[in-house]
Amino acid sequence: MGRSGLPSTLIICCPLPMGMPQSTAETCLAFGSRTEMPVTWIAPLDRLKHVAGRSAATGRSPNVALEIPATASRQELRQLLTRAAAESSGLDAAAIRGPLPAEYRRMLVDCGIKVVCRDRFDDTTRGSRRPAPRGWPCRSTLWGLWEVTRNTATPPGLVSRLVPWGCQPGAVAGGLTVLDVGGQEPVTDAAPILGRIERWRSWAERRNNTAGQVAFASLSDLPALIAGAGRLPVGGSVLKAA
Repeated sequence: MGRSGLPSTLIICCPLPMGMPQSTAETCLAFGSRTEMPVTWIAPLDRLKHVAGRSAATGRSPNVALEIPATASRQELRQLLTRAAAESSGLDAAAIRGPLPAEYRRMLVDCGIKVVCRDRFDDTTRGSRRPAPRGWPCRSTLWGLWEVTRNTATPPGLVSRLVPWGCQPGAVAGGLTVLDVGGQEPVTDAAPILGRIERWRSWAERRNNTAGQVAFASLSDLPALIAGAGRLPVGGSVLKAA
């Protein structure tokens, strides 16, 4: 099948940092339990167990990634990963902002992490050991670990609806976009986050009806997506993609 026959794939990530009020985090998680569209919650250790438990209570797989502090030392990272594995069984995704030293990558793999979401790649002179689909923001410099970059693109609005050549992240057939809906500023109110998620859902639904298919996936789905097995099916409605 050519790339033109594949859907555009969106992975929606939402950070739940400790600076976010608990009531705001609860509102976000409650919204996520009601929507059929997968959202990967990026949670610090102190929130990890709660987020994973809330997902399990709904009968869904826990779409959660561990937030790793950019300033964590080697010893702190090992302790963090050990505690995280105990808090959330089967945890296989993480997120970090800033550099990721080679020795940290090995530690992640040893602790069961298969995907790490980043704001940018470092070590740019080192190529990927395994090929990712063309144009995907992914690389693997260590067997067993995929790195993927996220962006904070705003949901397409009126201009992108009226101008077909306007920039629409994730709109390329067979492409992948990892979206961070947390915003740039500290979040105290859930409304902006939920509004972004809803606008992406609405955009995907419109696109399915007019310009081609859109599928949603979680961060943990990335290895299977790259392997070509596990792309979420899309019917007439984007709601069927979850």
